[in-house]
Amino acid sequence: MILNLIDKISWLSAWVSKALLIVLTGAMLYEVVARYAFNASTIWAFDISYMVTGAVFLLGVAWTAREDGHVRVDVVSNLMPKHISATINGVAYMMLMCPIVSLMAWHGWKKSWKAFVTGEVDMVSIWAPKMWPFYGIIAVGLTLLALQLFAQGVRYFIDKNTLGEKG
Repeated sequence: MILNLIDKISWLSAWVSKALLIVLTGAMLYEVVARYAFNASTIWAFDISYMVTGAVFLLGVAWTAREDGHVRVDVVSNLMPKHISATINGVAYMMLMCPIVSLMAWHGWKKSWKAFVTGEVDMVSIWAPKMWPFYGIIAVGLTLLALQLFAQGVRYFIDKNTLGEKG
């Protein structure tokens, strides 16, 4: 089923996110040792730290949605019958959140392509890395989040039908 495929892709993305934490830790450890032990700081540590941190966040966000790990206030929906709450959640996920995140992903893909074509570099540091890989990771993460939001919305409607029969 397509929902299981989306879940597996989100799970794989979350594992890539976890692996990137090792890369981030290694890069920061290298920078600290180079700076304080050898008085030779790197020109790339700042860029690597914010780019990898952003990638960790965005590649893990879809799986977090799958596991219902995002912060939400559901005081009102907890007072409603479960089938009504599931309908509201399904509509919110599929009709509100998924389209908004999809639009953000679309703009991320356009920005990544433009950065690739123009050779855009980061002007904040002396290293000046190419920006399209970072923008591409943003677009991938948002695309996976949009897919997972859609899948979760479908699940709310499936659960609503199951819950409606029970109570």
